[in-house]
Amino acid sequence: MTRKRSLLAAFLALFGAQQSVAEPAPVAEVISRYEAWQGASALPALELLPAGEAPRTAAGSRIGGVVWLPEGEAWPVDAAGKRMTFLAQIDFAALPPLPDYPTSGVLQFFIARDDLYGLNFENPQAGGFKAIYREDVTGPGRLETGPVSEGQRYVDDFSPLDPAVVTTGVALTARPFRHKPDIGVWQFEEAIGKDLDIAQNDTLYDHLNAQSLTGESNWRVGGHPQFTQSDWRYETEFRDVDRVLLHLWTSDGVLMWGDSGQGHFAIRREDLLKRDFSKVFYNWDCY
Repeated sequence: MTRKRSLLAAFLALFGAQQSVAEPAPVAEVISRYEAWQGASALPALELLPAGEAPRTAAGSRIGGVVWLPEGEAWPVDAAGKRMTFLAQIDFAALPPLPDYPTSGVLQFFIARDDLYGLNFENPQAGGFKAIYREDVTGPGRLETGPVSEGQRYVDDFSPLDPAVVTTGVALTARPFRHKPDIGVWQFEEAIGKDLDIAQNDTLYDHLNAQSLTGESNWRVGGHPQFTQSDWRYETEFRDVDRVLLHLWTSDGVLMWGDSGQGHFAIRREDLLKRDFSKVFYNWDCY
């Protein structure tokens, strides 16, 4: 199933069954309201772009590859003591400045090697993952690739990463843009969706789906979370988890989330400003 069809299905499931007794607004009027909401709700973001093989250095933004660990610190393990997958690293000093985010240090992401990649469906804050912020990577330490080595070959079972990316990594550069929310976030229903009689206008369906795909970045820091299924933040206690630390869509030859989905790490703005990365949320879903 294509992403467009999946978004449409989710959209219809949420709003298609709601029949309004009032005369529906003209399509152009609804489109105008939607685009105004998108523009007003856009957040600063950095599009992450592949830049060849990741260098074997402590610094630098990358997906997979080597990771720097301080002297005396063991490779991160999950609750069962199993070594985790090193998923990615964001080097804030090497990125264009982004409001609210650090301007130095690196943020490393590790996920558990199980059939759910460490996901906890009930509580995205309690899954098998670690987001480790290191202010300085110039001290005594080592570069390591993992999580399991067999001679010179690295094996990473139950990982979204392509096996080649585990060892070589993909270097990342970044450029700023403004990321607009799409119809999958909880804010859409509050602002627009509850007033719509969607089932009466196929033209409106097509427009909303096209809009949700326009200008999308596959990989980024900042902006809004996106979903292939539903927004886990619909629960009131999670609605203020509003800053994206890392968002990675499936990309051939690099990583695959289940059946071609996406994964992201998010945090509340108040905790981001405190640089408290012990309160990170992790979620992924697929078609």
